[in-house]
Amino acid sequence: MKIAIDQIQVDEKERIRRDIGDLGSLQNSMETVGLVNPLVIDENNRLIAGYRRLTACKNLGWEEVDVHVVALGSDQLKMLDVEIAENFYRKDFSPEEILSAERRRQDILESRRKKGIWERFLLWLKRLFRS
Repeated sequence: MKIAIDQIQVDEKERIRRDIGDLGSLQNSMETVGLVNPLVIDENNRLIAGYRRLTACKNLGWEEVDVHVVALGSDQLKMLDVEIAENFYRKDFSPEEILSAERRRQDILESRRKKGIWERFLLWLKRLFRS
C-alpha cells in the first residue's frame, strides 16, 4: 500500500535511533532498485520502523512511499518492540557472502555483454569440445 510521505507522522522524542548515519548508499540503492522493504506504520500513520528509509525517500523527493500497516492500538510497548525487532534481529552479509554476490553479479554482467563474432565462435568451440 502506498501513502503520501507527508501523511507519515514521526515522533522524534520516541525514536530509538538518533544517528541515521550516511544515507548515500541507501539513496543510491533506492534510486536503482526502489524501496525493497516498506516502512512500517501504525493505523494512525505513525512511523514505527524505517526512519532511515523515510529520510532517504524525502531526500530523493519522493511524494509517496510503500508502507506496511501494523495495527497496534496505540500500544507503546508493542511499537517499541517492533522498532527494536526491525533493527536488532537482522544479520549482515558475511564477507564470503558479499564476495559470492559480487562474483554472481560480475558473471551476470559478463553474460549480458555483447560479444563479437570471433568471441562467439570461440565460445561455441569450447562448448562443442566439452560435450
